[in-house]
Amino acid sequence: MARIRTIKPEFFTSEDIVSLSPMARLLYIALWCESDRDGRLLWRPRTFKIRYLPADDCDIEALCSELVAAQLVKLYGDGFAWIPKFGLHQHLNPREAASTLPDPHACVTRAPRVHHATVTKETRDSDAQGGREGKGRSNAPSSFADDAAAPTVVALPLNDGTEHAVTAAMVSEWSESFPAVDVPQALRTMRAWLVAKPARRKTRRGVNAFVVGWLGREQDKGGPQRANGGRDSSADPFAGAL
Repeated sequence: MARIRTIKPEFFTSEDIVSLSPMARLLYIALWCESDRDGRLLWRPRTFKIRYLPADDCDIEALCSELVAAQLVKLYGDGFAWIPKFGLHQHLNPREAASTLPDPHACVTRAPRVHHATVTKETRDSDAQGGREGKGRSNAPSSFADDAAAPTVVALPLNDGTEHAVTAAMVSEWSESFPAVDVPQALRTMRAWLVAKPARRKTRRGVNAFVVGWLGREQDKGGPQRANGGRDSSADPFAGAL
């Protein structure tokens, strides 16, 4: 996305912004990058998690619902969203491409799911402390929490001797976010790399950032290189993921 977005100083003291949890504020800013020049975007919470908060242990559905409940984002049509105050926060380049998404004013606005509509004080407190685990919260990345019991496509070895199960739903989301990459094959390659290099294995918290970093590099190259294309397979594709 060749788009430039800006943050004005008064953003941080806006009444509707200071009432948000810190992680919701960050997600709101990220959605500017996702939006076209009219503040319209495809509503894909799991994709937002992968693109903008890959290493954060946070509930992306709850954060999205927080923005919708605050009326900073309005859902409409079949999988679309609109940021009403987008023009207030952004000074757009007139050469940016026009929107190709439907006009929200010509579509029916749909309500968010009820079970995510309320953001509790506990959720805000957890987000304010950097997304640390709360009582009863899962260690798995919350964007894929519903897939915990789903069949495993591939398992990635972790540094504590356990494995991180990758489900078909995860593969589907990553395939959508990285269309130039053969994600199943890339995951098999990651597993082989981690099996061969125990000292370079990741933590449960950092493994998704490792996966996204690997897939992002392959996407930038236009997909997996044939016969390794001269790439040094011993190089850590995402050394910063812990």
